[in-house]
Amino acid sequence: MSFPKRRPALDPNNPERDLVVRAHRNLGTLLARLEEGDLAVIDRRDLDASLAQALLARRPAAVLNASEFISGRFANQGPRMLAAGGVTLLEGNRDQVLGLRDGQRVRRQGTSLFDGAVLAADVREVGSDEIEQRMDAARVGLASQLDTFAHTASEFLRREEGLLLHGTGAPELRTDLDGRLVLVVGPAATVGELKSLGTFVREQKPVIIAVDRGAEVARARRLRPDVLVLTGDGAIEDKALARCREVVLNGSGDAVRRRLEKLNLPTHTMQTSAAGADVGLLLAELGGARLVVPVGTPATLEDFIDRSRSDQASAVMARLRVGSRLVEAGAVPLLYTGKVRRWHLALVLLAAAAVVAYATAVTPIGNDWWHDLHQHLPGVLGG
Repeated sequence: MSFPKRRPALDPNNPERDLVVRAHRNLGTLLARLEEGDLAVIDRRDLDASLAQALLARRPAAVLNASEFISGRFANQGPRMLAAGGVTLLEGNRDQVLGLRDGQRVRRQGTSLFDGAVLAADVREVGSDEIEQRMDAARVGLASQLDTFAHTASEFLRREEGLLLHGTGAPELRTDLDGRLVLVVGPAATVGELKSLGTFVREQKPVIIAVDRGAEVARARRLRPDVLVLTGDGAIEDKALARCREVVLNGSGDAVRRRLEKLNLPTHTMQTSAAGADVGLLLAELGGARLVVPVGTPATLEDFIDRSRSDQASAVMARLRVGSRLVEAGAVPLLYTGKVRRWHLALVLLAAAAVVAYATAVTPIGNDWWHDLHQHLPGVLGG
């Protein structure tokens, strides 16, 4: 996974500066309002990689968490990603943090945030060394997390049996997926990951299913999603939304519906507790896709554990349903080097002809041929 270029965050030696607070209970709305240099206020215990990637894309100066970035249950990757991207991590008193208002201007002075002369919240910075120490301690709890996952997976299967086993509740898309290659661009996908698939996308022209912010990533690579899966937390810009050919809504509110109606986009609805990226995988499989390539979705054990409990089960079950047709995005550049085109063959033949001509020219027979050609060529050309 790639990180944005590291940039200066709050200067630890002189952190005093005005910050605009961005806070909202809906993460999608928060991300939509968040601008570079703002203070993002969240309440997310064990910050996961997906949310960290979404925050990094907005380039805040700092992230203030009302809960622990790493509680010790497992070694979640989100805090490390934020720190590597140059974002300052702050933890604070829960009541004080949740009392901050969206748009409020605060100044950090040491371990305190002030609104003018009034104390707004007490905070403490979580540095890279502390993050690594917490992660080392949290890895001990991995076994218990796997036990919990087994229970969560059985509950998810019971709840979503119809969708997983029979496709019940899945919409009938206008886009034809049968026998096609499908690229599922998840909300945690990066422009760099899509760039690495450039040859594959250009030559194979797969159907593109984007999930939430994945539509903005696709737009950055000048790709047009055929299908957009939009969840309740997925706030995306109208420009990216307008480029999608059809939309599948999962748990989105009336405000999103009005935006879609205004853009006159074909819209389907479905209700499932599966994560948006996993809905994209299931739609591809149920549509009869020949091959499914997920981008920006968990691929390792740590990635799976890093997700929320419900999303862990969702990810595993969706991938089991897709089965052998799923190929990780990171493996595609290793397996696919592109088509052999006619001009490739012509270039090889031309190079071979040049080698033969040169080899012949340096022999006595070749010298005689060249001498005869030099003698007769002016007459042939009318010289």
